[in-house]
Amino acid sequence: MNADKESAAAIAGHPSEATPEPPPAPTSLGGRIREVLTPIYDPTGRRYSWWDLFRDSYFTLDRRTLGFTRILLGLYLIGDLFRRTWDWGDMYSVEGVLPNHVNLFRRGADNFTIFNAFSTNGELWVLWAIILATYVCVLVGFKTKLAQVLSLLWVASMNGRVLLIENGGYVVHNLLLLWTCFLPMGDRFSLDAMRASLRRSKERGAADLNDRSTIDDPDKPDRYVSIIGPVIILQLASIYFFNVVHKTGMAWKNGTAVHYVLYVDRMVTPAVAQVREYIPGWMILIMTRAALAFEASIPVCLLAPIGRVWARRLVIVMMNALHLAFGTTFVLGPFAWALCVFSTLMFQPEDWEIATQTMRREHRARVVRFDPASAGALGVCRLLMRMDRFGLLTFEEQPGLGGRLSVRTPDGKTVDGARALADMVAALPLGPVVAWMLRLPGVRGLVDALLGALDRWNAGAWLGLRVPEVASVAPPPSPLLRGRRKGVAALRELLIVVMWASAVNQAAVELWCINRRIRVPQHEPMRSLAHKFRFLQGWFMFSPNPVMDDGTIIVDAVTIDGRHINPFTGQEPDFDLKSVKSYGYNQIWSDYFNRMHLPANTGYRDAMKEYMFRYPERTGRPEDVIVSGDVYWVKDFNPKWGKTESYNQEREKLFSFVNPKAQAQSQGMTRPSSAPPAPEEPLMPRPAQDDASSGPVPAPEPPQTPFP
Repeated sequence: MNADKESAAAIAGHPSEATPEPPPAPTSLGGRIREVLTPIYDPTGRRYSWWDLFRDSYFTLDRRTLGFTRILLGLYLIGDLFRRTWDWGDMYSVEGVLPNHVNLFRRGADNFTIFNAFSTNGELWVLWAIILATYVCVLVGFKTKLAQVLSLLWVASMNGRVLLIENGGYVVHNLLLLWTCFLPMGDRFSLDAMRASLRRSKERGAADLNDRSTIDDPDKPDRYVSIIGPVIILQLASIYFFNVVHKTGMAWKNGTAVHYVLYVDRMVTPAVAQVREYIPGWMILIMTRAALAFEASIPVCLLAPIGRVWARRLVIVMMNALHLAFGTTFVLGPFAWALCVFSTLMFQPEDWEIATQTMRREHRARVVRFDPASAGALGVCRLLMRMDRFGLLTFEEQPGLGGRLSVRTPDGKTVDGARALADMVAALPLGPVVAWMLRLPGVRGLVDALLGALDRWNAGAWLGLRVPEVASVAPPPSPLLRGRRKGVAALRELLIVVMWASAVNQAAVELWCINRRIRVPQHEPMRSLAHKFRFLQGWFMFSPNPVMDDGTIIVDAVTIDGRHINPFTGQEPDFDLKSVKSYGYNQIWSDYFNRMHLPANTGYRDAMKEYMFRYPERTGRPEDVIVSGDVYWVKDFNPKWGKTESYNQEREKLFSFVNPKAQAQSQGMTRPSSAPPAPEEPLMPRPAQDDASSGPVPAPEPPQTPFP
């Protein structure tokens, strides 16, 4: 009886009346170690071990994050395709700077590209449309996995077709498509997820529509655990870590690096070139230190297991701040924007909870009324149910409405037509962004007319929609199907390991800080995996010092009527670089000119001459026929610290050319004596080999670093 009283007293919260517990027995050293390594956190009553912490920190991604990243990836891919559109024929057709036959028969042409199979402008524009359709499928999440794989093929093909214009952005572009191919990016916010949900659960009435438990596939929870998690983290960490390690030059140590980079006219944008002279020195020092600090901090935050949520948030902020600055200051191609998309993979479940709490507004809650006998109205409600991630829409049956929907507001009013549609859209995630348009007077009238027409035409029956006899939910997958899925997942994880091993091997071979200390072998299988699709790993942007000289190719060509013209600009050749504020080239032409002046790429100068000879075909002016000309590499040195004027301009003659057909045509014509000669400047020694040799041409020489 006393024991019962003592127990009751202890349960009632009176420990003083309970029998005191004996002190714990002393624990051995091994027992203490096990005690430290076992449970460290127990929020839900389950043991949360160090392995759980390790798994959640590195191996786990959120499917909502993957869906959001897929949308941004689709927008990024479409934007990059349009970026290339202006130079589509110039780069990839037989009439461009590198025709297919030259690209096919060069030595070392071991990278993959589908573009060699497309020659004419017409064929290439058909391919352009196919690529755009693929990217749209990525954006909306239709046949997502197939679209991801095809996008990787298209991107690798475009980037590998003309290595003369490749830079670090193209490499990051390839890696972004590679690693995201292993992610289930179509499981959230996609047409694939919507279609799968509609097939899995068939709702019949309001009670079914208000039950949201069957929206998502129970076999695909928000948490996605895979070895691709640490691979992506290590990939991003290596990009920034090795960029910092290789910045050993004095300009980075004394904080003046940004000054020199801002005066590289072949890379800087015209807007920045106009204001760079007014940036004070102290701001240059701050920007240089900030760039180094961000690049050094990102790997630490990525790898930190403690404070994971805030560490990843810092990663997102620093990556986007850094690369938005890069992308708006320089013409680096896809580099900055690819890493901005990469950064969104770091969003955590806690971020989605905050986003939900921030965007969910109770005053937007609405009751949607529909006629359960209308297949069209029921179909729209089924779609709204799956899009209503905030649970703000409640469904209510109201026979007699036909194909129309009406909405009851919190104050009891009933609206229909465009007003009802606007209220329903506003309740959805990001819906208010577009809902206001439906409330505009002109738009509202058009929407009312359209909804009325759809109701009269019985659009639901026209689309083949049917009202199910009973509500149903598909049975869970069979054991055989589950086993097959596990087998596919195992193969996927194995392929990730293989590709990551290839990436590590490529990094050991390519990175200066490693290959200058130890020689790491690279066997052919590993080399092929890294080089076929240009999955390179050389991270040394602006290293060891930033670019301190600047230059571009200038052509002094003579037309059939005696004018001097630069066929790449359509203007008279201008050899004065000291007064230039940005050449105004995009990344494609900037890198093309920079690579074409290198001696290793002389084998591509014949193709360059043929491109210049076709100049009148592009302008449509017979008087633009080019007879002869000289090609120069003109360079100067960026202003010294504290100065704003370039110095030591030099002009090197790369080669001369003559158009035999045009020369014969111009023999009977009188050449004007007033043709302006090229400015007189001392010429640099001419290279021993000016024109292409008769043998196979070498592969273009991309820089050892994939960065500018």
